[in-house]
Amino acid sequence: MSIERTQASQPVSPIQQRDPSDVAAQAAKKENSVAAPVSGTAVTLSDAQATLTQSNSQDINTARVEELKQAIRDGKLTMDTGKIADALLQDTQDYLKNV
Repeated sequence: MSIERTQASQPVSPIQQRDPSDVAAQAAKKENSVAAPVSGTAVTLSDAQATLTQSNSQDINTARVEELKQAIRDGKLTMDTGKIADALLQDTQDYLKNV
């Protein structure tokens, strides 16, 4: 297939203009609707949920993250693609053994 020979795509359906009276009718309908009183519900999180939602810096080695960010910025980050490929293959093999 050649890029020069492609045909322009056509829209699925033409855009239809909205009737101004429909917009006015919807606005009038909104104004005439009566707002029902809203009853409140109290929600209390468990201690476990509260702990999970808090940021815990012990889970992330922020010094290492900053070191990696700086290496990326400087163009000095090197990756061992062979090691990555081996790990992907091993992970796939482990997955297929368990299926």
